[in-house]
Amino acid sequence: MKGTTVPEKVSLTGRFFRYDPDFFFIGEEINQLSMVSVQEAKSLIQSTVPVLYPEQKNLSETVGQVLAEELVSPLALPPFRQSSMDGYAVHHADITRAGTLLPVVAESRAGNATLQTLQRGTAVHTLTGAPIPDGATAVVMKEKVDRTADAAIIQQFPVPDGQNVRSVGQQIQKGDVAMPKSTYLTPGSVGFLLGMNIHSVKVYRKPSVGILVTGDELVQPGDGVALEFGQIYESNSAMLAAVLRSEGIDDVSIRYVADNEAATIQALRELTEQHDMVLSSGGISVGAYDFVGTALREIGVEEVFYKIRQRPGKPLFFGRNDDTIVFALPGNPASTLVCYYEYVLPALRLMSGRTDCFLAKLKLPITHAFSFQGERDEFLKATATTEAVTPLYGQESFVLRSFAIANALIYLPSSQNSVQPGDLVEVHLLPFFF
Repeated sequence: MKGTTVPEKVSLTGRFFRYDPDFFFIGEEINQLSMVSVQEAKSLIQSTVPVLYPEQKNLSETVGQVLAEELVSPLALPPFRQSSMDGYAVHHADITRAGTLLPVVAESRAGNATLQTLQRGTAVHTLTGAPIPDGATAVVMKEKVDRTADAAIIQQFPVPDGQNVRSVGQQIQKGDVAMPKSTYLTPGSVGFLLGMNIHSVKVYRKPSVGILVTGDELVQPGDGVALEFGQIYESNSAMLAAVLRSEGIDDVSIRYVADNEAATIQALRELTEQHDMVLSSGGISVGAYDFVGTALREIGVEEVFYKIRQRPGKPLFFGRNDDTIVFALPGNPASTLVCYYEYVLPALRLMSGRTDCFLAKLKLPITHAFSFQGERDEFLKATATTEAVTPLYGQESFVLRSFAIANALIYLPSSQNSVQPGDLVEVHLLPFFF
């Protein structure tokens, strides 16, 4: 897009040396010791997150959920020999040359209750989806037939045995596995299963999610709502609710609390009691008014890891309180989204029974040079095509403008801290990549 990519001659080297705690941290070599790597964080999530219990649902309501049982076909599909074309059912051996004339003795159409029987040397007018008459071995499509008042002149020769005939059970046989457990259900799944009269299935439940937003500087946007000096409009909660909805998660509640320790403890206690997953936005760092970490310890959340060796999104907390999964996300919005896509989304998918939980990834050539310093891996907001990937302006953790047009993240491990145009990089495709 015009105006959104990095000009070829612009160097981004050294851009982290600015007053932004998510990008430059004094004494970072010491803090590296307490951090987990990107790969370690993902492995810990995979080994910690539970799969939610199944629920029985009407099949039409299960698109986007994962099957919690193996389904066996109660019948063969198709259940009878079926024509795949509008045409004429014949015995293939009766067609001895182009121009063979056969009297048309009957018609078979979809919904026929009585199966026709073909006598040798005759033809039956047969419509798409209709039963093939007993004795017929092929259907000649109507475009290859000249029709008179009472006869069909077959212009095709030869006519292969079985032409345009769907055999019984060609799609699936009775007793075969129609769909294995852990299948991700799509609209095609609904159509396929309903064709076997399977209309209610057991699926893994989608998690309910509670969102906690902290920060005295935050103001809810709305008509006529003006900012006072030092305030900003709060957007993280709506942003998180939007990405949750895009994953098919509608059971979401949002709580707002001031920077107050007692209020934060109470809100987190209630959210962890009511939801399968809790996401907090902000308040997880070490500032004087960051109370989320204290509150999580107070209510008994077991820490699995805190801080990841990455930019942006280093101060991510992941823990568990009985069966509730807790992520304390950094407050900077770009950091929030990076952590959501790389860690929260996989956890949500795991809870929903999916095994393909992480973002799809591929190797693409990068269009511009890029380099960075330090021991933390990089996630860069980017636009990708099937041919290449371009990092965007505005990689700072507080900048959402670039995320608003990004469809991918470039992942650069610290071992690949300098790339040139044309170098292959790992690209994580966001769910709406197109």
